[in-house]
Amino acid sequence: MKLINTILKNRIFKNVATLVTGTAIAQFLLIGFQVIVRRLYTPEEFGAFAVYMSIAGILAIISTLRYEFSIVLPKDKVTGNSLVIGGLLISLLINLLSLIFIICFCGFLVEALNFPIEFKHWLYFIPASAFLFSAYQLINFWLTRNGAFKSIALNKVVRRSSEGLTQSALGVKTVSLGLVFGDLIGNIGHILSGIRQMIKYNFSLRDISTHSVKQSLLKYINFPKYQALPAILNTTSMLLPVFLINKFFDHDSAGYFDLSRQILAIPIAFITASLTQVLLKEYSDKRNAKKPLTKNVIKTSLLLTLAIAPFALVIMIWGKEIFSFIFSDTWLESGKYSGILVSAFAIQFVVSPLSITFTVLEELKYLAIWQFSFFIIVSSLFFFAHLDIYSFLKIYTGIVLVSYIVYYLLTLHICKKYDKSLE
Repeated sequence: MKLINTILKNRIFKNVATLVTGTAIAQFLLIGFQVIVRRLYTPEEFGAFAVYMSIAGILAIISTLRYEFSIVLPKDKVTGNSLVIGGLLISLLINLLSLIFIICFCGFLVEALNFPIEFKHWLYFIPASAFLFSAYQLINFWLTRNGAFKSIALNKVVRRSSEGLTQSALGVKTVSLGLVFGDLIGNIGHILSGIRQMIKYNFSLRDISTHSVKQSLLKYINFPKYQALPAILNTTSMLLPVFLINKFFDHDSAGYFDLSRQILAIPIAFITASLTQVLLKEYSDKRNAKKPLTKNVIKTSLLLTLAIAPFALVIMIWGKEIFSFIFSDTWLESGKYSGILVSAFAIQFVVSPLSITFTVLEELKYLAIWQFSFFIIVSSLFFFAHLDIYSFLKIYTGIVLVSYIVYYLLTLHICKKYDKSLE
């Protein structure tokens, strides 16, 4: 009983619980709407949308040059606020240039990506999706900086509600852009809700100037310098299978893979993403107080392993039946994919939130080396395009497992190095 009370009073637990509650509602909304929209759109449409979102995801990483992670670090409010504005301006410029590029080379992209020709007009909306997503990421880290975890949780619910309602309504009316418009409306709702919360927490433009924005960006230049390219490579590594499956197999397979990825990523979205935000603030506070981190990292990893194990076993044993029952027999193939992929997602669930220690300890070079190496290894999947889809997925899963074990060991290494410096 004493242990339970101690856990309930723990600040990390309270903050994670707050975010998890909001995330849980958001994920239930996501699953609920997926049950609907998977019956309104075809696997081919979802395959095209998976490629669309993958490109937008990579572009969103480029857009902010990773300045969002620096927002929680400054002690003064002006610098933190200036980083938000600076990040928005950078994102706007990059996405405008991206739009020009897509307009000029749309035909080339369609051919290179094997993108369905009937959906090629979707590509013009990619910069808008990337900008809106990156804008909220900046807002999200500002709210994290200010400990506004209830606000972050609320915003997630707003995002999933507006996205799901839009996609469902347009799907009923057979609007081909329904999936894309749903993403755009969801992000707009996310941003508007976030701005409202920022005002509530006294965000002000009063002391922000061109000079303060410039100085703040220069002060944290190491983030774009050491993290922008590696982060792009890392994100591309995670999304590359979508491109390869779409190009070397067929559009339906990409749609099946997309559903598997969404469902398997639910624990990551449910707990890991929330925990990452909390740990970012908590570990930053510990470093400022010159307290050790290694024990915290090990305990967190063990708890996450215990948490994900039941989910992974259920998917391995009954994946086909679960997908068929929830999403209809059309998506039975996604259940087969999930049984293969679940261990890869499980290890990401355990290790990913701990990677925030690289940011907190400013050991960005180590992280950059791992991200670059991971990209190179995942790119080797090009050599396995001749295999059947199941063998291809097994090789991908093996690559992720080995890479993330190395990632975890590297995380422990930098934590021990930091702890030793305190002695």
